[in-house]
Amino acid sequence: MPRTLRRRTLLPLAAALAVALAGCGTAQSPASSPSAPPAGPGFPVTIDHALGSTTIATSPQRVVTIGWSDQDAVLALGVQPVGTTEWFDEQPGAIFPWATAAAKGATPEIVANAGEISFEKVAALRPDLILALYEGLDRSEYDKLSAIAPTVAHPGAYDAFGAPWQETTVTIGRALGREAQAKDLVAGVEQKLAAVRTAHPQWATKTMLVMATAEAGTYGVFSPQDPKARFFADLGFSTQPPWLAPRVQDNLANVSAEEFTLLDVDRLAWTSDPDLLATLQNDPIYNRLDVVRNGRVSYFDYTQAPFPGAAITFNTVLSIPYALDQVVPELEKLDAKP
Repeated sequence: MPRTLRRRTLLPLAAALAVALAGCGTAQSPASSPSAPPAGPGFPVTIDHALGSTTIATSPQRVVTIGWSDQDAVLALGVQPVGTTEWFDEQPGAIFPWATAAAKGATPEIVANAGEISFEKVAALRPDLILALYEGLDRSEYDKLSAIAPTVAHPGAYDAFGAPWQETTVTIGRALGREAQAKDLVAGVEQKLAAVRTAHPQWATKTMLVMATAEAGTYGVFSPQDPKARFFADLGFSTQPPWLAPRVQDNLANVSAEEFTLLDVDRLAWTSDPDLLATLQNDPIYNRLDVVRNGRVSYFDYTQAPFPGAAITFNTVLSIPYALDQVVPELEKLDAKP
């Protein structure tokens, strides 16, 4: 489910911890193990996050990504995760087209679906690092994962699922002992984004709302912190009309049918599927919007190749260049619209 955050089902604590302790033993203190690898340059490293701080004693060899898109930064840095999380439109190992060139190892095992973690599968992989940056772990989940291996949760300065891709990339780089490489990757992608902004200065004068839901007479708009909104902001669009941020709860701001004119901005963008498109086509209120009647709406499918909506939704160091190739031409077609 790519656009809203589903509630996860947890395994019983005792069972998960039993598996973790039986399968991983001293996973939280690898430096104390006789077979632990050398620390490597830059280790130990301590990373602060929303649920505390995590010390990584040695260079990680077996990485599991619980964050829904964390695998992209790991792969971009030349590390092959042993376990990943499926989000939507499942690809083998949760590796999408923009990441396949970087995925040179064995296909990772799926250890979680977005919203549901199999702690037994995580433990069975014997990870020495668990990354959960594009996630919203609660304390119980974090404690269970930390009993298996050092676990890095989302940055504390942002909402869950709200950290900028630049920060998550550099944080993952620090955790892997590859911070300088991560910063170079970020700089390269930022140059591509800057080139798009330079080529399209008119976008800086436009307000773009990134839409999430349309159901029961209520419309959901993504938080300005959401990766999809950040993607369009990085292209130059304004994504934060004054009314939006105060309404955000759980990553969405709801707009009732009575207030639907709030949505009448310069541009709308949806990461969509055929069912959503059918809903919108049959929605009389939505179709009264000037932005809709004048054709200033973009629909980016996340269910079929080449997956432009999925690339926007991931908004990672690997998916952004791919998304630019898919999305920018579509946005350019709307520039001539009134």
